[in-house]
Amino acid sequence: MNLMKLIRNEIATDRFLKIIRADQTGDIPTLPYVTYKIIGDRKGQGRENISHVDQPDSLIEKRTQERNFTISFNTYGTSHDNAFEVASQLRKWFEGRGSFFLDGLGVAVVSISEVGNRTTFLVDAYDEKWGFDVIIRYNETEQYEIDYFDKVEYEITIERE
Repeated sequence: MNLMKLIRNEIATDRFLKIIRADQTGDIPTLPYVTYKIIGDRKGQGRENISHVDQPDSLIEKRTQERNFTISFNTYGTSHDNAFEVASQLRKWFEGRGSFFLDGLGVAVVSISEVGNRTTFLVDAYDEKWGFDVIIRYNETEQYEIDYFDKVEYEITIERE
């Protein structure tokens, strides 16, 4: 997803954080790092906006609808406190600089949950992590050519009694 790639790259550049998609195989990055998971992409409020543009040899239909996108972030640090600090700083990014960045893309931050402890117990040790969820809103636009015709043939038949 292009939007998520833009967000991930901007956070990595601005906060100097390694950000990877959750639930994938591979080597564990050097601490601290952040994982993200898209946990929802649903239609927003309102109806779809449909418009048409008449071209010389085609008809273009454009459909725009609001979408809400939920991203869950988990931070892993060098310690329990470090993971919390990384999560808190990342959350602040969405409240400040990140909201301006997203606004430039035509995306709005709808809500940000509080940072919560998401530590889990693995076989013989704890996986120390903190996290939060962000809901963003954007317009999805789809544009395509539909069949165009410029001539219609018809026949009128009059029935007489």
